[in-house]
Amino acid sequence: MTLAILPLTHLGSNRNGAIVAFGGTIIVKTSGADMDHVDIVDAVYQAAVRSELWPDTLCAIVDYVGAVAGNIVYQAPDGHGSFLIPGRMREDLNALYLQHYTGNPYARAFEKVKPGEIAVGNRLIDAKAVRHSAFYADICEPQNIFNQLFLPHASLHERGGIGGVALFLSRQQDEQAGKAAARLEQLSPHMARAIDLSFQVNRIARARELPQRLIDAIADAAVLIDSRGAVLLLNAAAETLLKQADGIFLSRSERPSLAAHISKTSTRLVNAIRQALLIADGEDTPFDGALSISRPSGLPPYLVMITPLAPTAVSIWDAVDSGARVLIHIVDPEAKTRRQAQQLQHIFGLTEAETRVAALIGSGMNLPEIARVLGISSNTVKTHTGRCFGKTGVRSQAALARLIASIPIAGNRPATPSRTNGKSRPQP
Repeated sequence: MTLAILPLTHLGSNRNGAIVAFGGTIIVKTSGADMDHVDIVDAVYQAAVRSELWPDTLCAIVDYVGAVAGNIVYQAPDGHGSFLIPGRMREDLNALYLQHYTGNPYARAFEKVKPGEIAVGNRLIDAKAVRHSAFYADICEPQNIFNQLFLPHASLHERGGIGGVALFLSRQQDEQAGKAAARLEQLSPHMARAIDLSFQVNRIARARELPQRLIDAIADAAVLIDSRGAVLLLNAAAETLLKQADGIFLSRSERPSLAAHISKTSTRLVNAIRQALLIADGEDTPFDGALSISRPSGLPPYLVMITPLAPTAVSIWDAVDSGARVLIHIVDPEAKTRRQAQQLQHIFGLTEAETRVAALIGSGMNLPEIARVLGISSNTVKTHTGRCFGKTGVRSQAALARLIASIPIAGNRPATPSRTNGKSRPQP
């Protein structure tokens, strides 16, 4: 479980101007010690919707309560998904803590504290024994931590894990531990709501990325179409295929849309997308969702499969307002064979020219067709074919095609999906 880091836009300041954000810049104008309860609550709810503000907000809370440092922490039972958001803590020691010390005496004692209650650590453990431990020497002493206050959070403090807000007191501050605990208790309901809101914002942000992840998981070219018939999202394979403009391309007219070079095929493609959109809207209409698109290069035609995203099946898309209504899957039969031929090249030591010929033989072309596609003579094709036979040990084109088809394709590294405006989006 993590908290999202969201894009920062304009934020207003609170009454004392404690936290102000403009165009991605966060300015902390005063410390938490100079802020009153209302100021701190304002800062907490700003952090709830702009998670990048949490470290500065925690620093303000630390000052307001009277502590040296603090964090929002979640320790998963198996360690997977644990996180720590620091407020005035040493980054190197945070990593050390999560790696080696999540089972420290304080954490074990805090497991028994109910959400909403404020725990004072040294009242629950043998503090004297802890001060002679490696945990204290490595984590506490370098950060001047003598005692801890802990506020468990309900959604983190479950399934065997432990999580919430921790504030750390120095030896001198520990003399006012009761006062610090009282201030933290006043903030308790606001902190609980703010953390829950952060998780909700994170889920919404991750949901926006879901269409990208789903479409990029498709190995072949895939395109999402919106309710107007315009291209909404391309995966990397589709972007590469459409840039080749070999039979199908991306029209950049009023709205980006798919088009074919052959007028009759383009009309069939547009009509099939329109039919799919009607079905996606719940209409009962005849639909033929498969067609082939010839390629000027002479390579085998693309196979296009069009799938309506029916209303009952696309609530996820609707929820994030992606507008996706149709999925178009474009298969290049020659591309798979080409990848298999490249594997053959590595196995048998084929040259680049021999590999190109072998790939086209594997896709079902005869020698004259290969000569035309590659722009070379038939004799040259025969020469390359003969050398392929010699290196692979086969004696016919059919046997070579069978050999190529039998070779598994090495897994591809997932690529980054792209919006139709050409800007790449980061992979989560």
